Amino acid sequence: MKIDPPELYADDVLSCPVAAAVQTFSGKWKPILLHMLAERKMHFAQISRALPKASKKVLTEQLRELEADGLITRTPTDERRVRVIYAMSENGKQLAPILLQLYRWEKLRRVEELNEAA
Repeated sequence: MKIDPPELYADDVLSCPVAAAVQTFSGKWKPILLHMLAERKMHFAQISRALPKASKKVLTEQLRELEADGLITRTPTDERRVRVIYAMSENGKQLAPILLQLYRWEKLRRVEELNEAA
């Protein structure tokens, strides 16, 4: 596959498809949220318990951004308490194999760094 030369995007970094894509899921908790939601649907409380170091405010903000970017869905439940279920959207599911490749790449990179340090 042929891609555009990087110089084409020198004046506007986010016009570069790679930069724009990475920006979409960059954020302290967004990659982990996407990783979790690629595995299963979750309520906010489940997400919050799984990420105890993340404040509820930041989690809410990042989930809203992922929803606005079309990577996840937020579906209210019919229960008495107001609860929602977060899940990967169809668009987000297309990103899942890419995230898996990034995961594998980083794991391999860490092993190589450990081997070099030994």
